[in-house]
Amino acid sequence: MRTTLTAQEIFRAALRLVDSDGLDSLTMRGLAGGMGVAPMTLYGHVATKDDLLLGVLNLVNEEIALPGPGVAPWQAYREVSREFRRVALLHPNLVPLIMRRPPTGSQGLLTLEAALDALRRAGVPTSLAAQAYRLMASFVIGFVSLECGGFFLPVDVEAGERVAPIEVSAIPRIVEVAPYLTEWDADSEFEKGMDALIGVVAVWTSPVPGQVVEDDRSRSGHVERVDTVAHGDPHPAIGRL
Repeated sequence: MRTTLTAQEIFRAALRLVDSDGLDSLTMRGLAGGMGVAPMTLYGHVATKDDLLLGVLNLVNEEIALPGPGVAPWQAYREVSREFRRVALLHPNLVPLIMRRPPTGSQGLLTLEAALDALRRAGVPTSLAAQAYRLMASFVIGFVSLECGGFFLPVDVEAGERVAPIEVSAIPRIVEVAPYLTEWDADSEFEKGMDALIGVVAVWTSPVPGQVVEDDRSRSGHVERVDTVAHGDPHPAIGRL
């Protein structure tokens, strides 16, 4: 009979269950049964189902390797994005949950901090950093969601024939592009998408005295120094730390 149990143990068991059977399979009663304990035992360590989900997300976020302090800004942002995608592909059943809530918990907030720090060090003004983050996160999370969900699988025009048939003559562009719709190099397209967005956001930069700014739109890795000020005053909503 089990004599000890920890919250981390519960989160790890929940993650295994979600990985194998999907997010809908995760219930406190089912999880307790799989662990060989009574449901009330779990509640002694994890108060609610929402806390359980947060714990699972935090556990997965621990798998994201964040860039070190010496990594140039745009390269750091690339590393955060690549790591998010890598970990999401290891746990595709959790992707719908990631889309439903903002970063929360220690590990989720540290990942957000790394992304925002990269943008600020690249010279994106404080007033635009959140907008830049949302734009780039939309690409990364959207790409991963469609990748995990199968949206980018080859288009089969005949698949809807019984329910919603269509004449091929009505979709000439699909016919024209069809050979390329069957080919997909996910890694290459992800990298090109990041390059395109970094090219857009780099235009927003407003460098100020002592800051290292990476001009990496061509992925050359070139880093130049510009004049900057540190991070500036915190937004009033953050409060005094």
